[in-house]
Amino acid sequence: MAVIDLSRREFGGMFAAAAAGTRKPKVACIINAYFPNSHADVFLSRLLEGYRLNSKSYTPRVEVASFFIHQFPVNDMAREQAAEYGVKIYPTVAEALRCGGAKLAVDGVAVLGEHGDYPRTKRGNFMYPRKRWFDEVTAVMEADRKIVPLFNDKYYAYEWADARAMYQRVRDWKIPFACGSSLPLTWRRPALEFERGIKLDEVLAVSTSDLEEHGYHAIELMQAMAERRRGGESGVARIRCVEGEAVWKDPFWSRDLLDAALSRRVNPTPENKGQTPQAIFIQYRDGLKASVLNLNSHSRDYLFAARETGGRLHSSCFYIQLYVHNHWSFMVRQFEDLVLTKRTPTPPERTLLSNGIMLSGLESRLQGQRWLDTPELDMHY
Repeated sequence: MAVIDLSRREFGGMFAAAAAGTRKPKVACIINAYFPNSHADVFLSRLLEGYRLNSKSYTPRVEVASFFIHQFPVNDMAREQAAEYGVKIYPTVAEALRCGGAKLAVDGVAVLGEHGDYPRTKRGNFMYPRKRWFDEVTAVMEADRKIVPLFNDKYYAYEWADARAMYQRVRDWKIPFACGSSLPLTWRRPALEFERGIKLDEVLAVSTSDLEEHGYHAIELMQAMAERRRGGESGVARIRCVEGEAVWKDPFWSRDLLDAALSRRVNPTPENKGQTPQAIFIQYRDGLKASVLNLNSHSRDYLFAARETGGRLHSSCFYIQLYVHNHWSFMVRQFEDLVLTKRTPTPPERTLLSNGIMLSGLESRLQGQRWLDTPELDMHY
């Protein structure tokens, strides 16, 4: 499987031949719920209308042919957007992929399985039906004997067995596939990209808001950096979640890394209302230490810091435009590239490992904030 890294690269001219074609590829969109500022909104509205990146405007390179919508909240946008852009809403995933016909009729599929009215597990994961949508999409591919590129928004699934099964099917069927957080794709202020083979002793990421929803983004942006270390990714040995004042006293993480990360904040610091700090501590199998600190009273930004072997510190803000959400244009661009090239842009293993880190961290919280061994995360890529 060819792996390419398109994050923050110059895109001009890469797909001139595809752009010169007379027919845009058609895509189906499978959506939990479509309302203002939802993932469906910040992704699909750009896919329908066009988007801007680095002060340049881009028209969509694919055509949205169909919707499947699972829920219609009171502030639903799906019906109006469908009417505005001539997109038909189908009652099932299979009908959306076949556009009402007998065979798979689209060139790609985007699953926006975030948001909507769904319960949480005891662990704290939203029970978003991503595995269900994945199974229904791939069932059509199997029945119609045709594989098309597939995008899965954010992590795989809220249960490890489901996440692993999804990843395995992608590998076994050789599905051109993109998944994960938008954070590894966004601007880094200042620019920071590790050369492969860098020697790292410790890494740290800062997030804000809900630990499951937003702490996950910090996990994946951190993993996107850590996987470039010497020897590549070797997996995670154990994980612990800590909450409250114990976070500040825990000797596992280094304060100078947090200071380096906080020095890169772009947005104003939120008011300190005594929000409870949270941390997920990660011990990698090769000895690397990692910490995700969810600090609602210290940052509105996603931040990263690392200590290179020898002592040099690196840090950056993985910048998102809080209210404009234009970092999602990178994700839209990546999906278009996936459909046009049929090439997987980033390692699916990154999202699988990040998915497992999040699940184990929340499980540790459920089990009294103790260290948990993670043999299932013995992953190499």
